[in-house]
Amino acid sequence: MKRARELTVILQRHLQRYKVIGCLWVGTGLLALGALSCGQQEPDQLFAAAEAAAADSAQLGQAAEQFEDFLGRFPQHGRSPEAVKHLARIAQQQGDMEGAISYYRRLLEKYPDSPFCPEAQFMIAFIYEEHLDRLDQARAAYRQVIDNYPDSELAVSARRLLPHVGRDPEEWVEFQDEASSL
Repeated sequence: MKRARELTVILQRHLQRYKVIGCLWVGTGLLALGALSCGQQEPDQLFAAAEAAAADSAQLGQAAEQFEDFLGRFPQHGRSPEAVKHLARIAQQQGDMEGAISYYRRLLEKYPDSPFCPEAQFMIAFIYEEHLDRLDQARAAYRQVIDNYPDSELAVSARRLLPHVGRDPEEWVEFQDEASSL
């Protein structure tokens, strides 16, 4: 495991030093794909490097910088909404829940047609409820999932969660053992 970790770090440094077209996780290591290039990174290269950094919890800050760089250079690229989603997740992993909500809102505002919007709205509700204990804002955010994305799978979840915001799940969730004994 230690050897695999060392190889992953070496390959990630390689991705940063040289411009590669992409990367792929193989087993426990990172495999660089494609040809080396000179000059500025192309959008796909920059995005791939940011994703590789995001896969290593020790490089989340660097990943965030790379995703922000990607968004600054390619704001209308097809993967821009996904980059914002990555930034929100990185903020969550770093314990910055307000920052995560800000990124999710940014995704909703700048890319309203993105397929990531239902998830972004749902995550805003979830963070308000589970991490910030702002129950009224959580309820409003769950309602927005239901109202704005009524056919999404997350709207089904939001409908189920909304009446129970703030309650301990053990009070209202029917667990498999209990359901089968009835």
